[in-house]
Formats: sequence, structure tokens, C-alpha cells
Amino acid sequence: MKNVVIISGHPDLKNSVANKTILDEISAKCPQAEIRNLCELYPDYKFDIKAEQAALEKADIIIFQYPMNWYGVPGLLKLYIDKVMEHGWAYGSQGTALAGKSFLISLTTGVPEAGFSAGGFVGHTVEELAFPVVKFAEMAKMDCKKIFYSCGMMCVPGVTTDEQKQALIDKAKKHADNIVECIKNL
Repeated sequence: MKNVVIISGHPDLKNSVANKTILDEISAKCPQAEIRNLCELYPDYKFDIKAEQAALEKADIIIFQYPMNWYGVPGLLKLYIDKVMEHGWAYGSQGTALAGKSFLISLTTGVPEAGFSAGGFVGHTVEELAFPVVKFAEMAKMDCKKIFYSCGMMCVPGVTTDEQKQALIDKAKKHADNIVECIKNL
């Protein structure tokens, strides 16, 4: 069985619908996966760098799970990358700790899918906006297998109807199923 480590970069996972559902579903269907909930582990944003590096070193598959925030990763995940992925450990001529590991990106957006095109609201595809994370994986010599994304995943308390929320949950479960299937095939 492959070792799977999921880094949850949601800054407030307990109040999430989509990201929380995705992680709960993966956990139920892939119980060997270790989910590292950064907002719970490090509410002060002070990472235990050695513990995080040790978790990543034992992984065969690393997944970053996060909501797209201002067209990139949330600040918590960005700081994680900045602090944990040290030169000489994750990248650089001596940085080979993550080399050869499978890497998956799993993200959600509030913007509907139609917004992610040259003529859409955002003006760029999700893949184009995920480039910094893909490039990080490349620099760390990981094998970026796939970007999983679900658009239109915003749930606003008091605005989103119960029916809309259930549709979002169903979409998040399908998203998780696709990741679990990918994990099984790696």
C-alpha cells in the first residue's frame, strides 16, 4: 500500500463545506492517507519544519488540497511551501528529499468553471493559475500527475440554499472519488 500524505491548506477547514467534504471522503475511502490539517496543527502559522519534512519524506504520494484564494494558494499553504520546502532539502543541487514522489494538486474555486477561460471572468485557466505549484513540484523533482479541480464551490451561510449546498457536497464527493481512484492507480 502506498503512503499518502495530504497537506490541507484551507485556512479555516472547520467552516468549509467543499474542502472538508473532499478530505472526509478521501479519509473514509483511503484510510491509510495521512491528512495534515495545517490550520489545526499550526494556528499560529509556526510550522514544525522537521515534523513536516519527515511526513513528506515517508510519503509515496503527496497531495496539496486547498481552496484557490485570489487566484493562488491560501497564505497558510504559501507560507508552508516557503518554510518547509527548504533549499538543499526539497530543491537545489542537494535537494532531493521529494524526488520521484507522485504529486497531485486538488483545489476548489468559488468562480464557476465558465470563468476560467481566455474570454471568461478570470481570463485564465485553472491550470495556468496553478503554475506556481506545478513549478514548485518540478523544482522538487516530484512527478506532478494531475490537477483535480472543482469550480463554483462557494457556500455562503444565509445565502446558499440547502439544495445548493447539497449539490456542492455531491460535487465535492465526486471530486474526492476521482482522487481516490487516481491514488489506487498510482
